[in-house]
Amino acid sequence: MAGNINISDPNTSIDENGEKFVFGAVHLEPGVTRWNARTYLFSAFWTIAFLSFLSAIQNYILRVHLDIPDSEIGRAVGNLSFVGEMVFLLVSPYIGAMSDKIGRRPIFALGFLWIGVGFALYPLAHTYTHLLMIRAMMGLGAAALGGMMATVLSDYPQNYTRGKMGAISGLFNGFGALTGIFLLSKLPNFFSAKGLSAEQAGTYTLWTAAVLAVFTALVVFMGLKKGKPGKTQDRKPVITLMREGFGAARVNPRLRLSFVESFIARGDLLMLGTFLTAWLFHAGLDQHGMSPPEAAANMGRFAGIPQLAALIWAPFFGYILDRFDRATTVIIAMSLAAAGYISVGMTDDIMSKAAMGPLILLGVGEFSAIMAGQALVAQEAPINIRGSVLGVFAFCGALGLLILSKVGGEMASGLNFNSVFIMVGCVNGLILFYAIYIRMKTGYKSPKVNTSVTSE
Repeated sequence: MAGNINISDPNTSIDENGEKFVFGAVHLEPGVTRWNARTYLFSAFWTIAFLSFLSAIQNYILRVHLDIPDSEIGRAVGNLSFVGEMVFLLVSPYIGAMSDKIGRRPIFALGFLWIGVGFALYPLAHTYTHLLMIRAMMGLGAAALGGMMATVLSDYPQNYTRGKMGAISGLFNGFGALTGIFLLSKLPNFFSAKGLSAEQAGTYTLWTAAVLAVFTALVVFMGLKKGKPGKTQDRKPVITLMREGFGAARVNPRLRLSFVESFIARGDLLMLGTFLTAWLFHAGLDQHGMSPPEAAANMGRFAGIPQLAALIWAPFFGYILDRFDRATTVIIAMSLAAAGYISVGMTDDIMSKAAMGPLILLGVGEFSAIMAGQALVAQEAPINIRGSVLGVFAFCGALGLLILSKVGGEMASGLNFNSVFIMVGCVNGLILFYAIYIRMKTGYKSPKVNTSVTSE
């Protein structure tokens, strides 16, 4: 058994028995094993793989299975995201609070299992209404996955190496996104080449993803650390923990910044996973005369550019996160994201060589926005209610995604996607100014300061 150590001391990573809590360059919290860390990275890989794949494949289902006309695609995609995020919004604080009572492991595993059930049901929808109902159901699983991925990332590393763990996690997120976009999204083309119809190819693709999700749920349940960090919350009802999660931001302006930043960071995921893939898919169909399976495969090629850029950028931004004030890193992230979205929105042909530079900048900005907010909220959240605070963090992200999906869906009606990206870039710019204000108001805080160790 590991002994007690002073986890507030950034130079301490060895317990009284001489056991090191290290995972490469990352110093882990006491009791977190390398196997736990490896399992987390496995779960981070598949979380983003499945969510990226879901956003990409729904364009195929809408066009091939339900024969939705082009004039309605933007609104249909936006409404699918809207109902999923409505559920995400409603349950995220509750899921975060529950994880403070029963632990992260069962909720994370159930999230994968729930997503797998949704994948199995998705191709069985015969009307758009049925598809909306299934997508709403999958919002519960997405909330569990998104909330627990951020919470466990906050739990496992010691604060002064959280940026490094975030960078490693980001690499696995990126490879997961590439797997969802490049590999899973190309399965319809693979099955079509075997002689299946376009509709059958879509069905077999989603059922393959369902099997992978169930397998992932088993691995996560076996490999993550049991229990939860901090003091037991058994005597506190979930509603109390939710109230404490919201209340923490009232007294901590940096937490407020992290919540506001989360509003747009998850919206960034919507833009890459939903609107960018829809733009590319229909450009392949309508501008380049491709078949649906070919368009799905070609979509992955261009949609992977931002993910590849994020992979290359991840180690550099991980270094920045562990060297600079975390509010300063939010300023950097918002600057990059605003530039990326506006430059993509000003691109005439999304499948041209001229679009590659903006797409690269988009990937760098999107990754930076996600990791900067997570690092800031992890540093500031009290450990005993960390799950509750992260639940509110996810709630704010879902709220942002909910609004952007509805507004963006209306703006994209008729396949006019440029204006959507410019709009999101402007929102990133507004949050940039708020981040500057909070940084000036609160002054400098070293990333070595672990303000989340205790909570009364």
